[in-house]
Amino acid sequence: MKKILVLTCMFIVYTIIVLTCPVITDWDKSIILFVQSKLKNLPLFIPLLPDCMLYTLMIIFPLGLSSVYFLKKRELLKVIYICSIPIITFFLNCIIKPVVSRLRPDESMQLIVHPHSYSYVSSHSLVTMTLYGLIIYYFFKYNKNNLIKYPVIVLSVLWILFVGLSRVWLGVHYPSDVLGAYLLGFILCTIYSKIHIL
Repeated sequence: MKKILVLTCMFIVYTIIVLTCPVITDWDKSIILFVQSKLKNLPLFIPLLPDCMLYTLMIIFPLGLSSVYFLKKRELLKVIYICSIPIITFFLNCIIKPVVSRLRPDESMQLIVHPHSYSYVSSHSLVTMTLYGLIIYYFFKYNKNNLIKYPVIVLSVLWILFVGLSRVWLGVHYPSDVLGAYLLGFILCTIYSKIHIL
């Protein structure tokens, strides 16, 4: 419980710093421009992959596999537990975004996609960090088969990082939005792991 409180305080302090320190936004903008300049020769369908696959690769595929796995083991509570992640992250975004009310990066920085909702935190990054973070936790702690364990962990880490990068690359989120989502997702993973359902 103490760890969760410390992490929550860190998230609150981080959010306050992001909102009150203009230097952070300046750094964010320079990072967006740097990333876009370095990746400008790559096709834009690459950073759009998380948008195109939001309900398949990002959510439905891992939820479906996890549900089948736990249903075979007759652990219905774990299925409910895993399936609650997108719902909880959605509601957290519905609460945090209007409260924080951070505007998106300038439209001149946005490539192709021009969302009209608030920016902080990145919902794509949050759901990915929470869902795939728990997959990493489960495989690291309970799976003894190293042939499956390490590839799943590495692919999950890479996917989490790629989704965050794609938000910055497209210019729809500041890097600090993504980091905030990662921190909040880590808090959720910690809470889930402390419940001892997985």
